[in-house]
Amino acid sequence: MHRLILLPLLPILLASCVPGSYTRDFAKETLAQPKPPTSVEGAWVGEWKSEVNGHEGPLWCIVHPSKEKAGEYDFRYRAGWGLVNFGDYKHTIAATPDAQGNLPLEGEMELPAGLGTYAVKGKLTKTDFEATYQSKADRGTMTLKRP
Repeated sequence: MHRLILLPLLPILLASCVPGSYTRDFAKETLAQPKPPTSVEGAWVGEWKSEVNGHEGPLWCIVHPSKEKAGEYDFRYRAGWGLVNFGDYKHTIAATPDAQGNLPLEGEMELPAGLGTYAVKGKLTKTDFEATYQSKADRGTMTLKRP
């Protein structure tokens, strides 16, 4: 009986163990990060939580100045929800570090498939990443630390 249940799940379980480009990039960022961190750039790990429905999940982020646009930062996210659902997305935001090296975070992006606009607002320090997010159907918090 247990074999019948596990057999259909086997491809999903195996696929979740295969590292993709995000997983490889995140591992490289984590190893290359100075300890203690000297800037807001690099790898972050934490969680997101919806204030609308109570859903939550793991969240990873890689932060770097944009290579394409001066004065902007790329936030590469990997978010999880449920047992095996993960999504990767990139959000580029205009931002300027303050005198202490903290990065204020405020920006919007259009979501695919007519899901509306995703907005984020928060602040990154060298050790803390706290933000709120809002979209047409959801709003909540993101809390991350250094891995």
